[in-house]
Amino acid sequence: MKLSCSCNCHNYKPSDRSSCGCCEGVEILTPTSIANQPGFSTLAYRVGTHASFLETMKARLGESKFPSLKHLKTRDPQDTSLALLDAWATVADVLTFYQERIANEGYLRTAIERRSLVELARLVDYAHSPGVSASVYLAFTLEDGYNLEIPVGLSSQSIPDSNESPEFFETSEKLQAYAQLNQLKPRMSQPQQVNSTTVTEIDKIYLDGINANLKPNDPLLLIFSDAKQFIRKIQIIEPQAEENRTKITLQLLPKITQKLTNKNSENTIEERIKQLIKLPSLQPANALELERTKQQIFSPENIDMNFRLINNTLNPASNTAIYQILTNNKINSANQLNRIEFLGIKAAPFGHDVALKPIFDQQGRIEKYEEWQIADVNESISSSSSTLPLELRNILALDAQYDGITPGSSLAIERVDVNEIEIYQVIKIENISKIAYNIVGRITQLTLDKPWLKEQDISLDVMRKTTVYLKSEDLNLVEKPVDLKDAPSAQNYISDQMEIELDNLYENLQPGRWLIISGERSDISDVNGVWASEVVMLAGVRQDICANLSNDKPHTFLKFARPLAYSYKRETVTIYGNVVKATHGETHTEILGSGDGTKANQQFTLSLPPLSYLPAPIPSGVASTLEVYVNDVRWQEVENLIELSPTDRAYVTQTDSDGNTTIIFGNGEHGARLPSGIENVKAVYRAGTGKSGNVAAEKITQLAMQPLGLSGVLNPIAATGGADPESDYEIRRNAPVGITSLNRAVSVQDYANFARTFTGIGKSNAQRLSNGSEQILHITIAGADDIYIDRNSDLYRSFVQALYQFGDPYQSLQIDMRELMLLIISANVRILANYQWSFVAQEIRTALFDKFSFENQELGENVVLSGVISTIQQVPGVDYVDVDILDSVSETEAQSPDILNTKLQELAKVGSTGGNGQPKQWIPVNLAVFDSTINQLFPAQLAILNPKVPDTLILKELKS
Repeated sequence: MKLSCSCNCHNYKPSDRSSCGCCEGVEILTPTSIANQPGFSTLAYRVGTHASFLETMKARLGESKFPSLKHLKTRDPQDTSLALLDAWATVADVLTFYQERIANEGYLRTAIERRSLVELARLVDYAHSPGVSASVYLAFTLEDGYNLEIPVGLSSQSIPDSNESPEFFETSEKLQAYAQLNQLKPRMSQPQQVNSTTVTEIDKIYLDGINANLKPNDPLLLIFSDAKQFIRKIQIIEPQAEENRTKITLQLLPKITQKLTNKNSENTIEERIKQLIKLPSLQPANALELERTKQQIFSPENIDMNFRLINNTLNPASNTAIYQILTNNKINSANQLNRIEFLGIKAAPFGHDVALKPIFDQQGRIEKYEEWQIADVNESISSSSSTLPLELRNILALDAQYDGITPGSSLAIERVDVNEIEIYQVIKIENISKIAYNIVGRITQLTLDKPWLKEQDISLDVMRKTTVYLKSEDLNLVEKPVDLKDAPSAQNYISDQMEIELDNLYENLQPGRWLIISGERSDISDVNGVWASEVVMLAGVRQDICANLSNDKPHTFLKFARPLAYSYKRETVTIYGNVVKATHGETHTEILGSGDGTKANQQFTLSLPPLSYLPAPIPSGVASTLEVYVNDVRWQEVENLIELSPTDRAYVTQTDSDGNTTIIFGNGEHGARLPSGIENVKAVYRAGTGKSGNVAAEKITQLAMQPLGLSGVLNPIAATGGADPESDYEIRRNAPVGITSLNRAVSVQDYANFARTFTGIGKSNAQRLSNGSEQILHITIAGADDIYIDRNSDLYRSFVQALYQFGDPYQSLQIDMRELMLLIISANVRILANYQWSFVAQEIRTALFDKFSFENQELGENVVLSGVISTIQQVPGVDYVDVDILDSVSETEAQSPDILNTKLQELAKVGSTGGNGQPKQWIPVNLAVFDSTINQLFPAQLAILNPKVPDTLILKELKS
């Protein structure tokens, strides 16, 4: 609005305000328009600022409607009147600033104060998510000889890393724990199946201890219960000190040929990665949901049920005697091995080393030499001077005197002209002085049970080529490593295996008990050192033996509710038997104060925030751990007081923006007032929640409470499912959605909204799809702040249960975690003069990581090049930008190293010879889809720029 100059000087020039001082402030700038276009994140609600208010007041000094001000012609800021206008402009500036802020705080889209968001959400009866506590499975260790009940609420804590605080966890269920079940081991050894029918086929045996006397080619005498005896020679000796045993590889018999098979298979890295990321098996939620038929429970094969009935019902006096009987009971075979004798003493027949017999001519000169004839020996002088008959075929005269030989013992004779070593039994032993072959010696002469010489053996040459093996010591067999052919139930734990044989007989293993299997995985081809753990539920126990193992004793066989997901190396496996579920938080008992019957709506605030909330199958997804007692009577928490009668003992809670929880009681009309008393209001609750409870595996190792007999605790599996309270962004997004589904799921969008407002879930998408055989409702979820959600966690189980409880129970559902896509961006940026590249580059990184963060991206939201450019261009100091790479890597692509390497090689060429340098105009991000070519359903994708991989964002300064 233009005004004429009150002095009529006509010297005003818009281009030169200094032409006349009296014409300053000739425009009225206030009030400015407060109309706003939709879709902006802030409201423009100021009618003016300090400058515009001051300018307007100066302009009004010359208005004709204010004649009393016409004499105020000066525009000198030092003038008192101008100073007064400046002061009021400041007042107006302050008032309009806060007026605009108040207006912005009145809308979900524009509010920035958390309290405003919380209060606005309450207007539509939406309570922001307070977060949820993580859940974990704890394995307890008891001291030897102790059995005790682990109560609900037993506290343990984690050992924090740097910049972390210890987190407390409390058991959610009670558990009867036994020291015997601390750490179970799978069966590692079994009786050696050496009998008289298989002795010629075995290629190795295991002996007790480390024996330094054994050497290759030494013979072993194997004596069986059916009186059969066999000789096997040693080929290789392998001491195994850790097991205190010696592995003996036996020489193959002439008719036995060794068969070697090549089972090497070519496995790609892609297959190994797929094996690595395989998810654990989904176990029943608890023992009540364990599916077992009456036939399974009372089957005659369920021997453990019989034992428990005998011990605990029909004959309690027997106690554990039946298990002791079974432990010491062995199943023997008729032809089992009785003992092994080491024939470590080598002897030879008498005369084996004598010189050839000289033949003299008539002059007494040696004419020639020839072999002695056995028949020439016609005398034998014993120590008792008795005459010994010459029965050469049954008598074995040794080359020296040997002690330790007893009647009935066995020896072996090896002749060069006989293929097999013969075994003989000693009938009689004599220590004699023998003269023969022109030599004399003190020897041991044995009478054997059968002839060892043939009828045609008349030459001493037979003695020279004969070796006699005598017993030096007895050897004891020990159990050998498990042979998968003999014990099929004890094979490596493949994904479809549901039964494990333990190394001994164990009692007190009840169906419905939690177990944790830990060990080094063996199902990732040609890769070692990958350790894993998984939780399983015990579905059944049997005390049995392997039918094809003789000389065996009963062992415990564990049957699981679901197959194991992984395969483990047997020697690394540990089975934790004292396992119980626990959740994040520490219990506190607090005196809140005194009730006053004269006051309405008394309020008390908990002193130890944040209050813990546990996963629950309700629309909000969580249930409070708070319990309030008034005069030792528990009052109930309700959603609101409006529907309560004057006598209802109930309360409501409110959590403010700082996480403080306030308890509000009734006013006597809607809900009962508190009765008067001194410190009669008490609260029992748990404090602690959020992502901080998602501690890594083997971090919870300290007992906060230690009952007698309890020695340790461990979490073999990481805690999962902990989520922080809703962020400001999530409140803005979820508050309107919370009232659209009305706590039920009917339509497809209802399922998506229901999932999105479920505590612990950050994003969701629902699609009706075909899985190739039927129409299903597919739901893709992402954890709050992209936390990992274990399918065995309380959060996941509660979510699935809530869907069936508040949705269609007959609707076929499939729930999958989102497929992550990591964005790759490379940009060349030209900055304005007087700006530092280090500062601008950091601001660009911050802007891009925020724009394409988990919070700001949605499932199935495409990424366009213009969005990247505009985000960079809005950063102060940016002149222009040239994006040369806009790409992504999905989880599916990352699982195939060949595809990943090809993509990275293409990206590396950008800007170099052979690269086209043209970025993609957009990156398609898919919703859930069924691929009929491979008959597989893929979840919805989420494309983000991950700050944990900083090299996915490359910035380069353009200097020319």
